[in-house]
Amino acid sequence: MDFPCEVVAIADADTIRCRSGLRVRVAGIEANERNGTCHIERCPAMPYAQAKRVVWAMTVGKTLRCTPVGKSYQRTVARCTLNGRDLRCQINATGAAVDWPRYVKQYRLEKCNEY
Repeated sequence: MDFPCEVVAIADADTIRCRSGLRVRVAGIEANERNGTCHIERCPAMPYAQAKRVVWAMTVGKTLRCTPVGKSYQRTVARCTLNGRDLRCQINATGAAVDWPRYVKQYRLEKCNEY
């Protein structure tokens, strides 16, 4: 079931916190960890701190529309939209994250159009 997420905080470029307290992992993307690593072969070029700032500016104070697709480390994995557009694709377009092919396939996510 879809749910609204008023974004109040960002853990990193792929995990957000909703006003409700729910932590949401954006489905299908991977961003750099604080230590500069990521979990896939092709990590994003944007460093952790910069990526976090970019996603913060993009989402905090705004309301997303999310559809849960799974769970990961006490987080809800979800496909979300911001202003009717796929949040995964918007984040990727900034360079803050890249697609994680395994999960793009697993969650049957659409190909991103250019923004």
